[in-house]
Amino acid sequence: MIEDDAVHLERREPLADLRALRESLRDEEQRVSYWRQLVQGRLDLVRTALDGGRPSVDDLAGQAAVRARTGGRRRSPAATHLALEGLVSPLAGLEDLWAAPIAWDDLAALHRLERGLIEAEVKLSAYRRTLHERINDYTAQLIDYYQRDPAQLSEIVPR
Repeated sequence: MIEDDAVHLERREPLADLRALRESLRDEEQRVSYWRQLVQGRLDLVRTALDGGRPSVDDLAGQAAVRARTGGRRRSPAATHLALEGLVSPLAGLEDLWAAPIAWDDLAALHRLERGLIEAEVKLSAYRRTLHERINDYTAQLIDYYQRDPAQLSEIVPR
């Protein structure tokens, strides 16, 4: 290996790490968005119950269809842990909130569930904003890499 090749490999490693980190952040953002939609849908159900209603199967199917049209990629919430330095993921524990039954006729239980869902939605939204900020930061760093060394683009742009 000649010296120029060694220098090129040293430059590629941080770039590859940066790409991988940004992709991890994007995956985490997709998981957060998925759970946020679940929480919002469940909150809609709880609020319907608080207003004295019970959604029909047709109501639920209609809401799911609207969310499917407006949403992005769908992912299973099974993998909810990604260690991101300095961030605490609000995904842990959402399974319990999701599994909590909707007590259609118990107003106190409905209000507790509503508060929990609102708190979860606020945390998920804040976390999602932070992820977007980090994704934007890493994207800016990648753009800087590509502006300084346009040859790096050949690795990601189809020929």
